[in-house]
Amino acid sequence: MVEQQPSESPVREPSPEHRKLEVFVGTWRAEGQQKDGPFGPSAPIRATQTWEWLTGKLFLVLRFEGKVGDAPAACIEVTGYDSVKRSYPTHTFYNDGNSMQWRLHERGDTWIRTGALQQHGKTIEVRCTTLFNESRDTMTARWEFSNNRSAWQTFWEIMATRTDRK
Repeated sequence: MVEQQPSESPVREPSPEHRKLEVFVGTWRAEGQQKDGPFGPSAPIRATQTWEWLTGKLFLVLRFEGKVGDAPAACIEVTGYDSVKRSYPTHTFYNDGNSMQWRLHERGDTWIRTGALQQHGKTIEVRCTTLFNESRDTMTARWEFSNNRSAWQTFWEIMATRTDRK
């Protein structure tokens, strides 16, 4: 019997684009408002967002735990970097059994995620614009939807404050 040697694959190092995701790393207290619309009735949003690197710093992992009104809201999300498309593919898995794929794009202190979901047989385009303040200890996020990409309507507004000081 011939003993097989484990194949050694080269270790990938995080690129400068991966390192841009560092702005998210940490624990954040999020508060905001859901507006009455296709995602539910008007309700307060309260959650904890914990962002951390997967070993190797090639993927960023988010755990979101909170409530929208009285309903539990949670997800796990994994974000990497696609050098061909020059964007950050993001895969999100929600506590209600749904999942979604997003594309995240960075523009300085602003991050924009886009995606589409099916709801009641219709495709709804969704985007979230996240802006960091200068000291990067607060981020604001505006979540919007559109049925035709021409008219966007806000459905969530959230402000998150870093609770762990780097």
